[in-house]
Amino acid sequence: MLINNDLKTLDLTVGDVFSQNPRLKARNVSVFYGDNKAIDNVTIDIGNKEVISFIGPSGCGKSTFLRCFNRMNDTIDSCAVKGKITIDDENIYDKKIDVVPLRARIGMVFQKPNPFPKSIYDNVAYGPRIHGLSENKEHLDGIVQESLKRAGLWEEVIDRLDNPGTGLSGGQQQRLCIARAIAVSPEVILMDEPCSALDPIATAKIEELIHELGNDFSIVIVTHSMQQAARVSKRTAYFHLGKLIEVGSTKDIFTRPQHHQTEAYISGKIG
Repeated sequence: MLINNDLKTLDLTVGDVFSQNPRLKARNVSVFYGDNKAIDNVTIDIGNKEVISFIGPSGCGKSTFLRCFNRMNDTIDSCAVKGKITIDDENIYDKKIDVVPLRARIGMVFQKPNPFPKSIYDNVAYGPRIHGLSENKEHLDGIVQESLKRAGLWEEVIDRLDNPGTGLSGGQQQRLCIARAIAVSPEVILMDEPCSALDPIATAKIEELIHELGNDFSIVIVTHSMQQAARVSKRTAYFHLGKLIEVGSTKDIFTRPQHHQTEAYISGKIG
């Protein structure tokens, strides 16, 4: 239900863009690559401890919009972000904001596992070290162990923490990257197609992990797999050509979409 009258957008978006308990708020967000508008006036809330999926055809802008939430688009010279995004009502694009602590609060897991060329231990310990989160070696050991346990990896690596993280299997590397993200106690975890490079067994482990982590973190997942969105998320947002077309409960989006473009995508007519 649209409950905010002072917004100048929402003329296209159908469904519940607002959350009663938001952690992240995006208002009238547009993204430009030079003169090309990749995201067109998007407004949405990400709820506290909510798992939400962004779906849509390739090139629809869902990954571009995801990267706005922790300012990863800053790394692209030609990219300009307009509008407002807040975490706990703090504008993340304010000039006073330091992106390093911001990216600790809003962690990210990428499409392809990207462990550092360090040991398994040091991959997880890196964030707590640079952010000053560990009081001593014993405390840091505890953070590493707890993070690996929460990522479902501890039992598999307990006897080889000094081995290179790059020596793990693809699925293990992705869980290591998740452990690395949660080691700094983020409030939000962004996942950009985290299973696209993994086999079905590794994918199932990541999806189970997302279910568990959703009890403690807000999680935004971009996925090309509608089946995956249906399995892991409570809420789904459908993007098309840079516009946010529809937002709603995952069950409603997949069984009774309100917008004809959403219905066409879900039924396989476009994509």
